[in-house]
Amino acid sequence: GALVAPPAARPTTRLSATEGASAPLGFWDPAGLSELGSDRTQAWFKAAETKHGRVAMAACTGWIVTEMGFRWPGAYDMAGHKFSDVPGGLAAEAVFRDNGGMVQILFSAGLVEFWSELQKPHYMSGGGSQKLPIWDPVGFTAGLSADELKTKRQAETNNGRLAMIGAAGFWSATYLDGSVPALTGTAFFQS
Repeated sequence: GALVAPPAARPTTRLSATEGASAPLGFWDPAGLSELGSDRTQAWFKAAETKHGRVAMAACTGWIVTEMGFRWPGAYDMAGHKFSDVPGGLAAEAVFRDNGGMVQILFSAGLVEFWSELQKPHYMSGGGSQKLPIWDPVGFTAGLSADELKTKRQAETNNGRLAMIGAAGFWSATYLDGSVPALTGTAFFQS
């Protein structure tokens, strides 16, 4: 008889049909994290992925913009140090660490994190994703249907995942010569 392909294996995890599974990989969990803990643990994993994705998207945008030479005008402190003198990449961290700027950045991030934890019901208790006004201050998503919101959340998840890989790639291309062959020798990643 003719060879017939076996039926595709169906995911057996409790997260197999949840947000986050998308083409071309579908549900992909090589580390088995979807089998760990309770539903509250899984909600924490999802929230952590969203937060890390948002930070990575901001990091990639910042990295690209600064490597292209764009800087804020003016000074960043009362001593008159100019944004135009701040180096690109992770070298900028040393500038802001030494003048207290890192404390301001971490305090602001901590305030946003604290604010998100005050939501009722909490995201680990069925409260959904973080809905802080800073994520949509203009109200772009206010008139969207549930299906449109789900599509946009999936796009944000996918973009965040790519940005996490991208941020690691930018770092590698800058600090580990030849680690990203496609970027080796380009204008922004020269040794």
